[in-house]
Amino acid sequence: MENPYHTLLQNVTQHFVEFPQGSPEAIDNCHHASTLIRIHNEKLVANGDVSFPLTSEIWLKYFPSTNGFTLKTEAFDKLSDSQEANTTNDLIDVSKSWTFPLAKLNIKQERCHLYLQRSTIIKLLIQQVLCDSSYGHLRKSDKRYVHVKPLQEYGLKAEDLSYYRTKLMYDTLRKLLAYSKWNIVDKEEQEEEKSIINVNILSVASKVPSDKVEGNSTVKIKCGLVTDPSTKGKICQLPTQEYISLRSNDMCLMALHKYGVRVKQDARFCALMERLGCAAVTVDLLEVKHTSPVQIIRNGQGSTKGASFILYNSARLESLLRTFDERIEKRSYEPIPDICDIDWNLINEEEEWQLVFAYLAGFPDLIDRCLEQLERGICATHLIIRFLNGLVAIFSVYYRRIRILTEKRDQLMPYVYARIYLIRAVREILYKTLALLDIQPVEFM
Repeated sequence: MENPYHTLLQNVTQHFVEFPQGSPEAIDNCHHASTLIRIHNEKLVANGDVSFPLTSEIWLKYFPSTNGFTLKTEAFDKLSDSQEANTTNDLIDVSKSWTFPLAKLNIKQERCHLYLQRSTIIKLLIQQVLCDSSYGHLRKSDKRYVHVKPLQEYGLKAEDLSYYRTKLMYDTLRKLLAYSKWNIVDKEEQEEEKSIINVNILSVASKVPSDKVEGNSTVKIKCGLVTDPSTKGKICQLPTQEYISLRSNDMCLMALHKYGVRVKQDARFCALMERLGCAAVTVDLLEVKHTSPVQIIRNGQGSTKGASFILYNSARLESLLRTFDERIEKRSYEPIPDICDIDWNLINEEEEWQLVFAYLAGFPDLIDRCLEQLERGICATHLIIRFLNGLVAIFSVYYRRIRILTEKRDQLMPYVYARIYLIRAVREILYKTLALLDIQPVEFM
C-alpha cells in the first residue's frame, strides 16, 4: 500500500505545483514538504485536518524554479477568490477524485485549512484495517535495499542493560523494515547493480576490535548508554533480568493502587506482571532517541505511566469487545451486521475522527517516519512510544465520555455496531504497533 499521508500531500502539492517533466522522483518526494503542508493530529475542529500557507514565496523555498518547478498562480488566485465570493472552490471539486476528498476549506491569517470528508474516509480506513491483514505494509521500492548485520556484543555482556537496549533496537528495526519500502537482503544475496546499505547496530559502550572496524559503506546505528541515577549517571551495572523484576514489581504496585487491580498469587497473575515488567523496560529504554543516554527507573520514580497506561487500555479494549460478544451470545444484542451495511455517518464524535485520521491513517506514516533517516544512522523508534501514548490517550478520553455499549433500542443499535467496528480497527492498529516492540497486549488487568 501507499502511505495515505504521502498520497494526500502529493494530491495537494500537485494542485499548486507543476513538476518537471520526466522526473517521477520529484513527485515521490512530495512528502519532504510535510513542514510546508501540515497534517494535523489534534485540535482538528480549529486547525482542520491539513493546512498550508498561501504565500507563494514560502512555496518557492520548497519547490524552486531553478529545479524545474512552476507554481500554478491561478490555483492560488482561485482559492482566494472563491473564499471572498463564498463559492465552491476548484480545489474541492478536484479533490473528488482523491482517496481522501475534501468537504470544505477555510482561509484565515494567510493560511488555508482543509477539512476532509469524514464519513467517506472513516468507511475506507476501517474496512481496510479490518479486511486487509497486510494493512500498513508499504509497497517495496526497487531502489531501496538494506542488509542488517547480525547483532554482536562487542565486549559487552549479554546481561548488560546497554546491550539489551541495543537488542531491542535491533529487533524493532527488523520489524519496521518488514513493513517499510526497504527490501531486506542477506549478505549472500548482495548484487553489484543494487545500491545496498549495510546497517550495524551497536552500543556506544561497545569495544569493537581493530580487525572488526568497518569501512565507510556501513551505516552505524549507535545506542546511547543505559545509566543509573544511584551512581550519578554512570553506566548501569544492574543485570537486565533484575531490572525486569524491579519494573514488574513497580507495575504490580501501580496496578494495585492506580487501577484497583486485586493482587493474586496465581500463575496467571504472576505471568501478567512479568509481561508488564518486560513492557515497562522496553518503554524505558526506547522512549527517548536512541542516540541519547537513558536512565533506569528506581523506586518507581519516573515515567511509569507509559507501559501500564498503554496496556491498561489494551485490557479495556478487550473487555469492551468481550462484553459485546457475550451480549450477542446471550441474545441481548442481535448479531453485528456486515461491515458493508454500517452507516458510517454515525461515527461523528471528535475523538472518533481523531482515532481514525491520526492513528488508523497514521500507522503507515509512522513506519516511514521511523526510517526516513536510516541512511544517516538514525532509527526513530521513540516515535513508536509517542504514537502508542497518543493513541491510548485519545481512546481513554473517548471510552470515559461515550457509552459505547448501550441498552438494546432500535435507534441506538446502529451506533453500537458502528462503534464496535471502530474499536476493532483501533485494536488492530494498537496490536500492530505493540508488535513492533515485541510487547504482547493484555486481555485483562
